[in-house]
Amino acid sequence: MNILFLGDVVAKSGRQIVLEKLPHLKEQYEVDFTIVNAENSAHGKGITKKIYQSFMDAGVDVITLGNHAFSKGEIKEVMEDCPNMVRPMNLEPKEIGKPYCIKEVCGKKLAIVNLLGEVFMDCASGSPIEAMRALLEEIDADCILVDFHAETTSEKEIFLHVFHQDICALIGTHTHVQTADERVFNGCAYISDVGMCGVYDSILGRSVEEVLRRNVGHEVTHFTPAEGPSILCGCLIQIDEKTGRATNIFRIQERPEI
Repeated sequence: MNILFLGDVVAKSGRQIVLEKLPHLKEQYEVDFTIVNAENSAHGKGITKKIYQSFMDAGVDVITLGNHAFSKGEIKEVMEDCPNMVRPMNLEPKEIGKPYCIKEVCGKKLAIVNLLGEVFMDCASGSPIEAMRALLEEIDADCILVDFHAETTSEKEIFLHVFHQDICALIGTHTHVQTADERVFNGCAYISDVGMCGVYDSILGRSVEEVLRRNVGHEVTHFTPAEGPSILCGCLIQIDEKTGRATNIFRIQERPEI
């Protein structure tokens, strides 16, 4: 089972490179299932139903989110109409949307779970470890993949050591910077952060000029998304269909020619 995971899609430029590259990526890596973290896909913050549908139409199977899941107010009203989208379990309001979904892939039941880290993430509502323990009592699947949307590498590695026997993959998102620590740990694929799909010449997908004005010049700005050629970051996770355990994970990164 080959699972493609593309990480944090930022604004229009990020959406465009995913939609442009996805058909080739699926063919090149013989992808069976595609997951995209799209919590920053609507002008750099949040998601809309229209954007969700554009990913579905392009062949994405599941959308994961993060701390900006509800940044666009309209999504609260239509999330029930987006069945292939999951939001972090430990994020308020918990009654909107769902923290996991189960899909059949290669004859197996694959669960996709979304959680938030607590460290430097003031919007988290409760411990991700306690949330995962509760989900394990509820989920009936052959293998479980977790999108852990968190700030620090240490919190992600702690989660790996606690749950590596229960899940087949732990994919870190949120920092927008792809890490070079991908590995399979006792049958669980892991990477601290899968990186972003967004403008290469930027600060985490935002306009460099505006971020500097805000953080160096102390101006009040709105973190406008950058414009220009984009980088695409993701990873491919390979799962043994007999055991439900990961056998390989490798990074995917396509930079623009600048």
